[in-house]
Amino acid sequence: MWFKLYSTAGYLNQLSPLSKIVYVEFYNPYNELIDNVKIFSDNGIGSGYFQLSNELETGSYLIKAYTKWMLNDRKDFIFKKEVKVFNLFGVSQDSLEVSDEGHRISLSFMPEGGKLIDGVETNVAFKAIGEDGYGIDVSGKVFDENENVIGEFTSNHLGMGVFSIKPVRGANYYARLVDSNERYELPNVEEAGIAITLLNIPQLNDVRYKIDIKNLSSERIHILSHCRGLPTYVASSDINSKPIIGLIAKDNFLPGINYITIFNDKGLPLAERAFFINDIPSINLSIKSDKELYGLREKVQLKLYTDSTALDVPMYLSLSATSNNDVLLDFEEDNIVTYLYLSSDINGHIEKPANYFNGAYEDAWKRLDLLMMTQAWSNYNWDYILSGNSSPDYIHKIEQGLSIKGKLTSDLSDKASVNGYVNYFVQDSNNNVFDRVEVNEQGEFEILDLFFTDKKAVVLTGFNKRDKPYVRVQLDTNNIQFQTDRVYKYFDHNLTNFQRKSIKNTLERKEIDAAYSFDNNFETLDEVTITADRITKQEKVNNLYGKGDVSFDVTDLEISESAQHPLELIRGRIAGVRVSGSAISWSVEIRGPGSINSSTQPLILVDNVEVPLDFLNSIPASQIEMVEVYKGASAAIFGVSGANGVLSFFTKPGSSDFTYYDKGNVLTAILQGYQSNKEFYSPDYSVKVKGNIKPDKRAQILWEPMIKTKKGLGEVSFYTTDEPMDITVYVEGMTQDGKVGRVLDTIKVRK
Repeated sequence: MWFKLYSTAGYLNQLSPLSKIVYVEFYNPYNELIDNVKIFSDNGIGSGYFQLSNELETGSYLIKAYTKWMLNDRKDFIFKKEVKVFNLFGVSQDSLEVSDEGHRISLSFMPEGGKLIDGVETNVAFKAIGEDGYGIDVSGKVFDENENVIGEFTSNHLGMGVFSIKPVRGANYYARLVDSNERYELPNVEEAGIAITLLNIPQLNDVRYKIDIKNLSSERIHILSHCRGLPTYVASSDINSKPIIGLIAKDNFLPGINYITIFNDKGLPLAERAFFINDIPSINLSIKSDKELYGLREKVQLKLYTDSTALDVPMYLSLSATSNNDVLLDFEEDNIVTYLYLSSDINGHIEKPANYFNGAYEDAWKRLDLLMMTQAWSNYNWDYILSGNSSPDYIHKIEQGLSIKGKLTSDLSDKASVNGYVNYFVQDSNNNVFDRVEVNEQGEFEILDLFFTDKKAVVLTGFNKRDKPYVRVQLDTNNIQFQTDRVYKYFDHNLTNFQRKSIKNTLERKEIDAAYSFDNNFETLDEVTITADRITKQEKVNNLYGKGDVSFDVTDLEISESAQHPLELIRGRIAGVRVSGSAISWSVEIRGPGSINSSTQPLILVDNVEVPLDFLNSIPASQIEMVEVYKGASAAIFGVSGANGVLSFFTKPGSSDFTYYDKGNVLTAILQGYQSNKEFYSPDYSVKVKGNIKPDKRAQILWEPMIKTKKGLGEVSFYTTDEPMDITVYVEGMTQDGKVGRVLDTIKVRK
């Protein structure tokens, strides 16, 4: 699963150079973290992927993405996206089935401006939500405490609607839905307060408002409009017996969600209303192909053009090309425009957000205003702001690189070793790093702005203020904790005909891959030394010592998920390697190399770091990806330590960040760095190949996340497959200063 990320900051959603690390996490339907990666954000731009396991259940999964700096504010506003996963080989879990019991509807009422005021005609918005968390259309009636019907209501978009009521103080109002006896209480009626009525229609160049005031002690009110924390308009008005009517020109506001807040003379907020300004800074994109019609396995060349406003600035684009035979894109879901200017500023899930910007719907602006009256809410705690303590506690710093935090203590106690220091060494085949960091008065140290990819070994050596090694190095392994999100219990297992066809085609592609992947068809022979050229994909791991005598990929073994100990994965499977033991008592011997001492135990490495044999007890077998075996001449690189051979274990990307081994004043940690770049495979058919040709039935034709235009032009190319189809090309992106754009095109492929 591939993704592109944009990290923005400021009132205009400009690409941010601040945080260099973006954390992207993948959660299963039970809210359990199953994968996580760190993505390098280069001036706000990055890309990455998740390798989905065949063991995933069918269900709804959740992606979260954030920088640590974002966590200083509300964690509700980190990026979240639900994705649906179908396991083609597994059985659907009962826990994901829809329950037939209850079908209870949640119904909420939100008076315009915030409150019901005695004797003031007020618009009341409402939203109805089903048990699956999605909006559900409803209709019903409003009653007073004497069972008198005082109004009716009907939703007109995704469970949202609005009705008017003139409440009376002392009355208790409630609603009932059609064919239901359940009562839904309306808010209490206030004796004094302010009600806002807002008019924001596309045909007007201004936003118009009416403010009704009842029994307010203040003599003046103050009107403030603001967007993403920036005040955009301020006015004041005297209070009298008549409503206050006014208008504000739209060029006073920023694009996106804006708020009007009413304050009294003492600066206390009394009422608030959200509204949307649909004047999003955008750039028109276009796609031009070199032909109108293509044949099978023919090269497609595309040119991507921006309009004249982006000729002097680069635009950062991503391009996805998918087969319409297999992929049905959902254009009602979030895109770069809807997320940056709508979804990211609203707490909670927005259904079909792209529909609010679809010109095909004449009432799209009305639907959007309903959303403002229901789901849009102020993310500003005015009481807290006005108390003078509005600045958040900046617990998390802006991260300009990877960091390692820890503490230096005495080797005899947990007392801090003040004024000591730590030497650190990052083992990287591309660029080894060696430096020193001082500890503070609490014995704490922090190594900042490191850059390395995948898992790397970091050796930390501590010394006290007298340069003596009588210390211990401890790592800070605290992880970010989030509140539990809703567990996705609902999943529609009733597949559409298109989904059934797509699944059938996916299974056919897997059969083709299996038939043409000859490297999977191998057998390990007893007592035979194997030089494994094709058994393992060496590029999957970062092996500092080069290829051994045997490279053994364990990920395809049936036992790989059920085994408890890493040595179980190789027992009886690698010639010349004898493994015995169980539980936490194990022994291993490599036959072949001669022992020069009384021990026959080989050298053990985990991710290139030497560890004792019992260290393997702390690593789940499911985290192991590959095992490399060195014996004889190939083990010479390890010197005397490798005299009895070497077993080198490599863990999967995304495994635990803090696998470490300490001895005395030295701690060796295996840390997860940035995710390394992985190129999307796209075949090149410019050279004709004779013989057996693997059928090409790709569904994802191309994924190119890092396109940068120059003078308004970007170019990409790819080859078509063996099947006639229409290919949807989807391009979106933004400029450094926050202008966004997106475009769709169709490429026709025929025999």
